[in-house]
Amino acid sequence: MEDREPDPFSTYQENKLLLNSIFMKEKMSKYSKQLVDKYFKSLLRAHKKAEFARDLLEIGMIQDIVSDYLKDMQWYVKHDAAHTDFDPQYRFDLVARKEKRTITVLIHPEITRQSILEVQKDIFNVKKEMPSTRVLVATDIQELPYILEKGTLSDIIVDMAKKYKLGMLLVDKNLDYQETWLVPSEFLYA
Repeated sequence: MEDREPDPFSTYQENKLLLNSIFMKEKMSKYSKQLVDKYFKSLLRAHKKAEFARDLLEIGMIQDIVSDYLKDMQWYVKHDAAHTDFDPQYRFDLVARKEKRTITVLIHPEITRQSILEVQKDIFNVKKEMPSTRVLVATDIQELPYILEKGTLSDIIVDMAKKYKLGMLLVDKNLDYQETWLVPSEFLYA
């Protein structure tokens, strides 16, 4: 049996560094195209391992998995939070803070044209009020093909990644584990 190199960003330290790097353009630019391609190959392997017999994860389950991930990465996390800069009626699925950095997480269990249009509207509102926040869409790893396949949906996602620095969080959960993969905006259009 051949020894394989570990997947990129598979350790806690690598993942923590990647998450913190999304706020630093110079650090993100140091990730090579080859490394990004290798990361996407590891995501596709994880996607193939996902239990296709299970239904897509529900919003609450994705929210809990992402919250656990961000807390593990030492971010302060609030669920279903109103932001002080917005109308109190406007709520986010998750808001994470660390020092002066903010991540807003929009949860969409399914990637459809309608959900992407909702994300686009939400990003515009968030970025208008908090230009430096990073917006991440959290979804089930089973939705990975819709993100990567060339077509209208992936084109819209890549366009939002370029314009608004939209990134993705892919999650999986079964009886034995839960896992989260960060896909920074820079990786979506690399």
